[in-house]
Amino acid sequence: MSQEKIIEETLTRSLESLNAQLNALRESLSAMSASVPVIPAPKELAAAIAGALPEPEATPASAPPPLPAGQPAQNLLLFHVAAIEYADSQVEILKRLMAGVQEFASRGALYILKGDAAQSWAGFGFPEEVRGWKTSLDEDPLLKTMVQSRLRILLDNTLPAFIPAKGAVRRSMITPLLLKGKPAAFLYADADSAGKLDHYSVDILMRAASLSIDILPLRPKRDPLPAALENQDIILPGAPPAKPSAQEEEALFEDSGTLSAEPSETVVAEIPPAEPTPPEISFAPSQPQPAQAPLEEEPIPPGEEKAHEDAKRFARLLIQEIVLYHPKEVEDGRANKNLYVLLKDDIDRSREAYEQRFTKPSIRGRDYFKQAMIHYLADGDASLLGV
Repeated sequence: MSQEKIIEETLTRSLESLNAQLNALRESLSAMSASVPVIPAPKELAAAIAGALPEPEATPASAPPPLPAGQPAQNLLLFHVAAIEYADSQVEILKRLMAGVQEFASRGALYILKGDAAQSWAGFGFPEEVRGWKTSLDEDPLLKTMVQSRLRILLDNTLPAFIPAKGAVRRSMITPLLLKGKPAAFLYADADSAGKLDHYSVDILMRAASLSIDILPLRPKRDPLPAALENQDIILPGAPPAKPSAQEEEALFEDSGTLSAEPSETVVAEIPPAEPTPPEISFAPSQPQPAQAPLEEEPIPPGEEKAHEDAKRFARLLIQEIVLYHPKEVEDGRANKNLYVLLKDDIDRSREAYEQRFTKPSIRGRDYFKQAMIHYLADGDASLLGV
């Protein structure tokens, strides 16, 4: 018998068991595939769902409320985006965000997320007191979907369960505020029964707020310009541009009147407070503190200047986060001079994070964390800490 024949017979005997196992596996897979249900066609499924839903009530189309004279929607949106960018703290960014959303929605409520819980921080347009509304992501499939997708959700003729208000709603939206790509808050806004909701503009404001909070530590290097309302025409398709006058042509590129105007001619609009105005939560002292003579201390060692600036900034952000997430405790602690007692766990946890990150003796000696507590948490009055 040839060597090839011997190899063939050996392989045949060795593969008999494998062939039997593969045949058994094929039979099992065939039986399993026969039990898998057939997915219905999307068209048929959509028709079945539509047939089961009640017909929405027809609502007459109504024109949106008129904008302030001479101020197109794009101008207001640009103004509020610039106002958000110019804010110098997280709380101020959120306040200016809500002031801008009021231009494009009839009602709104901003919720801060902490774990699976969400609590309303500010709102407008509702007859009820918005601050203090609470909900849980686990209890609301809409919020879970919004957090997972990180995209806005639009609803027609629907008031979500987490909004404890009553009445009809033409359209509503839920959109997340993302910090470093993760939802840290979300905004609910709606058109009420006969109001306005420009969800595109609201979404742009939310994105501007997200980015502004993300890059807040870099603000001293960016030096953004203050917000100002402009009064420039918008060129629309099909409309011929207005021909400039001879005087305008002569002034082209020399002095258009916008760069060299007297200060009294420059209009810088202030952001109106949200209605109803939430209790004041300010990171800066509400009253200017009297100047104190600087303490004599060793100069910062050469080459460590950046580390000291980073330590100051990190301490400020840690304390600002405590103020942002615990407004009621901050208010009570300032009134009763026991801030540390009410916020002990958060303060100790933040100090531990600060001390683990900055270990240089020159930084420890200055205790920037305590300075941030006095300035931003205790409103400049160390006695309010209660320690």
